[in-house]
Amino acid sequence: MSKKSIYYKYRLILLLGAILASFGFDPKTYAQDISAPDTTDSVAVSVKNQDFPQWGYYTVRRDFRKCVSPICGGYFIKQVNLKATPCVDGVFREECYVSAIDWSSLKVSAYELAKIQNDDGSRVILRGNIVPVEFPGFGEFGNLRVKEAFVAATYAPTKGTFVGLKDNDIRCITTPCFSTDQLVLNKPNISQVSSIDLNQTGATREQIQAATREIFGQGLITVGRTEAVGNSDPTKKDVKFVARQFYLKVKPN
Repeated sequence: MSKKSIYYKYRLILLLGAILASFGFDPKTYAQDISAPDTTDSVAVSVKNQDFPQWGYYTVRRDFRKCVSPICGGYFIKQVNLKATPCVDGVFREECYVSAIDWSSLKVSAYELAKIQNDDGSRVILRGNIVPVEFPGFGEFGNLRVKEAFVAATYAPTKGTFVGLKDNDIRCITTPCFSTDQLVLNKPNISQVSSIDLNQTGATREQIQAATREIFGQGLITVGRTEAVGNSDPTKKDVKFVARQFYLKVKPN
């Protein structure tokens, strides 16, 4: 093999190594290295022509480790629909530890706030963003600053994709009518569905009525799957969202 061939082979190996590293084979992937919206901020990004906030939705579980605060005793949080969540230090992890939850921006009654805080995390979704807080002698930790809270309608297990369902003002004289936007939470994905099934959740008629009002209002947080339902006319295929659980917003004062 000539020296020139060896040189180009060496350059090709270096190029392939750089490409592999850029796709996340480095042991640490940093949030600032990924070209994506600032998903730690629930109001930083919005889909064009949509007033539904699509970013910043977290599930929460308590930290029961026994050690000194703020190192332990806070919460582990993760963004729904994502395999990794950007933490306060800029590193993506399966979960982020936060030393506390800041409820000061959540304008709800003391009774509603107590219900949210007493939940074990299995029935609550919080919308907010992680903010850095300095603890003298311990360093910097993240706190979750909450803007909105949503509580599950039932105790049915969550299964599927977390989405927001919101009426898009399309009106039709025939079916199927794709009058509902389906916005995938924490991702820049939006599509339309022509029908919604909330009956699989086990919710009461009153809860389903409340959920329907939210679809026509601010939007409904739900988790489930999309199904294509065929009929005799293949050009008129119904796209249905089948919910396994939905979450009603805790109303502000």
